[in-house]
Amino acid sequence: MRLLYICSDYGIRPSGTKGASIHLRAITSALSEAGHDLRLLSPKGGPGNGHPARPLLPDEHNPIDDSIRTLKKWLEARELGVGPAREMRPLLYNAWVNERAIEALRESPVDAIVERLSLFGHVGVDLADELNLPLIVEVNAVLTEESRRYRGLHLDRLAESIESRVFDRADALMPVSAQLAQQLEDRGLPAEKIHVVPNGADVSRFSALPSRDECRADLGVNASFIVGFVGSLKVWHGADVLLEAFSRLLADDPRARLLIVGSGPQEAVLWNAARKGGIDEAVIFTGAVAHQRVPALIRAMDVAVAPYTPMEDFYFSPIKLFEYMAASVSVVASRIGQIEEVIEDGVTGLLCQPGDAQDLYRVMSSLRRSAELRDSLAQRALEVVNERFTWSHAGATTTNVITDAIDRRGTIRFHAGPVDRIAEAS
Repeated sequence: MRLLYICSDYGIRPSGTKGASIHLRAITSALSEAGHDLRLLSPKGGPGNGHPARPLLPDEHNPIDDSIRTLKKWLEARELGVGPAREMRPLLYNAWVNERAIEALRESPVDAIVERLSLFGHVGVDLADELNLPLIVEVNAVLTEESRRYRGLHLDRLAESIESRVFDRADALMPVSAQLAQQLEDRGLPAEKIHVVPNGADVSRFSALPSRDECRADLGVNASFIVGFVGSLKVWHGADVLLEAFSRLLADDPRARLLIVGSGPQEAVLWNAARKGGIDEAVIFTGAVAHQRVPALIRAMDVAVAPYTPMEDFYFSPIKLFEYMAASVSVVASRIGQIEEVIEDGVTGLLCQPGDAQDLYRVMSSLRRSAELRDSLAQRALEVVNERFTWSHAGATTTNVITDAIDRRGTIRFHAGPVDRIAEAS
């Protein structure tokens, strides 16, 4: 099949290092490896050299950025806050890109559109309606609710209206977790068009890694025991809880080290807490790193931790979790949401109570004392991620969802991929 993948979120750079960028590159690569011809539409450029997804539109100056910079300066000068300008940027992009994308798709048609749900994003709906194409929407969060909770929304009624329109128009919705699927059903969306597609790992990037000792030598760390975390250091990731638990572990083993890979809003807070706690020499902050470096950094760890804090409606599908498993490292994670479905406590990892530093310390201590337990958990976790949670699995499920949507609409134009159920258009 020929597919258009849309991500109109200005905060997601296809070539970037954060989880959303990794997801974008990974799922489009998986679809391409399944035999599909991928085009990408994004206001933030392409995924970089060597990636199989080709840009739908030529690289050109986007006048929206100039307009938004002007508006931000005006708002700042009057102390009105720049939030409205940030929210207007995707709205202007909807309007600016519409005719350009339609013209490009008329010249090079596709069979279906896959769009990552974006706040104020209406591009997929416009293109699907104009060209009578199936629209399959990836849902990583109900973004209006997430924005209200963590960032605030100025144009909230408009955001809600657009998001509802996208949900209603979509031929299929692909939330990343069962918890998120339930949120969609609670909004009144039909269960038959909701298909859970968890995130995964690219196991090929982990299979040929050097030994743990070699990865530590490359990092320049000589330690008896390394606890690690990978992520964008947002408050709900619980890295502060990990820091507190590690300080107790360090009292038991002064040669232990904590490796924090990534950057984000909590980075300075964590660094200051480590310094005030007198453990800063035992904590290694890498800052943001290119994703190709992450596998070796995880392999350097004895234990990799996903210490999420308590959340009533934890809906995430943490990429870090699957990459920890793929790296053959023993996993400690909070007992919450999808994590409980992926990690079988005592078999593929150890679970702890969310937000409980004492319980996290207890679990990490048990692993520090037993290399045999670490090895057995890591081995079974690797088997499970290979069996169920690779990006190839996500690509295959996505292919099936797209195929079903095409079959229901009967809009296939031609077939350029491996899906046997789709016949050539007559």
